[in-house]
Amino acid sequence: MKGRSARVPAHRWGSAPDFQGPRHELRETLLLEALLAAKPGPRVLDVGAGSGTFSNRLAARGFEVTSTDVTDEALEVLRTRVSGRVARGDATALPFPAASFDALVLGEVLEHLEDDLAALAEAARVLRRRGVLAVTVPRNPAWFSGSDVWAGHVRRYTRAELESRVTRAGFQVVVCKPWGFPISALFHRTVFEWIVARGPGATAPHRLGGRVLSVLLKLDRLFVGRERGALGYLVIATRSE
Repeated sequence: MKGRSARVPAHRWGSAPDFQGPRHELRETLLLEALLAAKPGPRVLDVGAGSGTFSNRLAARGFEVTSTDVTDEALEVLRTRVSGRVARGDATALPFPAASFDALVLGEVLEHLEDDLAALAEAARVLRRRGVLAVTVPRNPAWFSGSDVWAGHVRRYTRAELESRVTRAGFQVVVCKPWGFPISALFHRTVFEWIVARGPGATAPHRLGGRVLSVLLKLDRLFVGRERGALGYLVIATRSE
């Protein structure tokens, strides 16, 4: 792993808010559908909100959204792109009182943290009784590569590791399903790895290729829940009483 990834420098978290594409949109669509199915209350905390795309999706559904991140770059982006409250907040030490929110989102956040259990414990602390936790993370430690280093990832997850961490933090797992097969995973392990290795100058062809990828990704929706070959996991959990 180290031999493959050493050539790829890590970027500063939050410094590439537009390096996104159709896979990001698909993941957020699936996460939103799963969160809505859990019927959370109105107050939602989006931790590590990045460019604010998921916060905006939630706001469009009528939720009262608070968005947090840790870098100056990400906070500046959030303040220009979301309408709700924006706050600086470390996922492992959130600046909110206990039982402040009805739902909490950790979308592609836990893999960045050395102490992911601390972040999950904080999520449990700030959620109200029976509050809803929504999580996405990258799957399969064997796939850890240069793009993970670039993104600042500490790990990728197995199902057992992820479910164990969520449960230990005081949650009951309602849904844990793989997503991102076959197109998302294939694109990630070939084209996306090549784009990241080329550096920031490769973002233009990344956007151009996204038009074709948007069409192809419709196939992935047919395979949500298939474990083998999936790119990531999506979890919905509720705070234990």
